[in-house]
Amino acid sequence: MAAPEIVLRPDLPAGEEWYTPPADNPHVKSPDEKWVRKVRRPVLEVYQAAVPNGTAVIVAPGGGFSILAIEHEGREVARWWNARGVTAFVLRYRCGIGSREENQKYAVEDGLLALRTVRQRAGEWRLDPARVGIMGFSAGGYLTIGAATRYDAASRPAFAIPIYGLAPAGYETPADAPPLFIAVAYDDREDFTSTATGLLTNWKRKSRPAELHVFADGGHGFGMNRKGKACDAWTEMLDAWMKRSGLYGR
Repeated sequence: MAAPEIVLRPDLPAGEEWYTPPADNPHVKSPDEKWVRKVRRPVLEVYQAAVPNGTAVIVAPGGGFSILAIEHEGREVARWWNARGVTAFVLRYRCGIGSREENQKYAVEDGLLALRTVRQRAGEWRLDPARVGIMGFSAGGYLTIGAATRYDAASRPAFAIPIYGLAPAGYETPADAPPLFIAVAYDDREDFTSTATGLLTNWKRKSRPAELHVFADGGHGFGMNRKGKACDAWTEMLDAWMKRSGLYGR
């Protein structure tokens, strides 16, 4: 059964393409798997926990601002959260419709709008408006860092989880920046590892809570795919961090 959807920008024209990624793509698990591209208006897919604990997470898949790897960096992540009582919202943010700079701008705008929308409508899903967080992978990590540094009172995430993401150029860490969980593989590109360590440094300078995991191997784009490498532990580490931080509300 398809997940319920919320159109975040009904003023924008509908339009997106679902396609089968190449069979030799290392992140594809099934020949029937579909990804999405040319997203013209942002949409949230709603994955409500059977027994919600009040926490919500917006999940932004990666894809270089041109596509969304919506399965292993989106829907599988949502189901992982559901098993922990967290209601998840997979964000199909605008991508592949302009220059890279335009798509980066759209991505952050859509992330902030998703945060405002879920918080405003929290009662519909039995959520605590004070426990609405955001996470993302690669380009979705850029969106996540943007949302964690450019928010207003209505869109401030309760926590942010960039996984092998890059940061918007010249970002500044707010004085009340949300708690941060960062994960990246050591054998990823240097700009991804330096983004991760830079986030930790900048959060520390503002005395804001952050936790960083640099895994010995795993490369880029591992998401929920088990690779028999050090990066496989990232979900266990995240679960432990959520518990220690009281973000599950228990």
